[in-house]
Amino acid sequence: MPVRKTESRIPIGFVAGDLGEAAAAPDGRCALVSFITSPLVVNRENVYVVFVTDAGLAAVAQSFEWSFSENGGTAVTQSTPVGQVVYSPQETGSLVTTVRILDAASTEQANLSLTQAMVPPNAELEALIVAATDQPGPGASNPVVSRELVNDHNPYYQAVTPPTPETGDAFQQFVFTVAVDGVSQTTPDSRKKLAEDLAQSFEDAGADNFVNLTSQGVGVCALRLALLAMMPPAGAPLIPWTELPQPASQNAFADEKLRQQLAALDEPTRIDYFNLARFPKSNITQCGRILAALRDHYFGGANFSDVLTGMSGTRANWIVMHYRKGPLLTS
Repeated sequence: MPVRKTESRIPIGFVAGDLGEAAAAPDGRCALVSFITSPLVVNRENVYVVFVTDAGLAAVAQSFEWSFSENGGTAVTQSTPVGQVVYSPQETGSLVTTVRILDAASTEQANLSLTQAMVPPNAELEALIVAATDQPGPGASNPVVSRELVNDHNPYYQAVTPPTPETGDAFQQFVFTVAVDGVSQTTPDSRKKLAEDLAQSFEDAGADNFVNLTSQGVGVCALRLALLAMMPPAGAPLIPWTELPQPASQNAFADEKLRQQLAALDEPTRIDYFNLARFPKSNITQCGRILAALRDHYFGGANFSDVLTGMSGTRANWIVMHYRKGPLLTS
C-alpha cells in the first residue's frame, strides 16, 4: 500500500499544523505538511509530506502526483509512490505546491495545495559568512549549519517558550545551542536517510531494526525517542524513568535495554513519537519541552539564565549530557 504507516496518522493530541506549515482537507481525510514554513529560501531543499488519515482514502491511494508552480508559471510535476517529495524553489516570489492522491486508474481521489513565499538567503547571515572568511577570529564558523538554522528553522526555535514564563531569551538560546549541536553532528541527507529507514522499519516485520536505528537521535535536535517516551508530551511516562550508567560500555548495554522497551510499545505510539521527531517544528518544540523537564528534575529552582551563565555553564552542560546520552546516573 503506497500510504505508509507513518503517513497514516497524525500524533494523538496534535494537528498537522503542529508538525509544520500545513494545509488540511475540509473533510479531514488528508493533510499536507511542509517541513519549512513560509518564506522558503531559494535553492534550499524542502520536504513535503501528505498524511492520509482516512482509511477509505488510504485503501484506494496508489500514487501521488506533485506539482510546483512558481509565480504562476508552468508547473514542474513529479510522481512518487509514497506521500513524500523534495523540492527546492528556484526563484523569489510565490510557490504553489499541489499534491493529487491517485487511485490505480490514475483517477484523482483528493488534492491539497499550499501557497508559500520564496525569498533570497538571509542577507545579514551571508554578510557575516563573507566577513568570517576574510577576517581571522570567530565568525560564522560553519556556514552550512548557520544557513540551515537561520534560513530554515528560525521561526521554530524563536517560538519555543519555557513552561514557566521567564524574562529574557535564555531558554530560546539554550534550545538554539542544542539545535546547533544536533545539526553540526549530522547532515540533512543523513537525517533524511535515518527518517526513511525508520519509516521503513514500521513496514518490515520484526523490531530489531527499529531498536538499532533508535540508537541515534532523530531530526534537527537529535531527539532520542526513548527519552521522549520517558517524558511524553501528555499523560504518564510509557517507559519508566531510567538513569543510565555513564561509563561507555555500561551505557551502551543499558541504552539498548531501554530501546528494547521502546520497541515493545504499541506501534501507533511509536509512529506518533517518530513523527514528532521527524518534522523540524515539532522536533524543536519537543526538544525545548524535554530540556525544561530535565532542568526541573536536576536543577529545580534555577531559571534558564542561571543554567546558561551560573557555575560557568556547568548546569547547561549537564542537561545537554542527560539529553544526549541519558538521563544519566549522577552518583
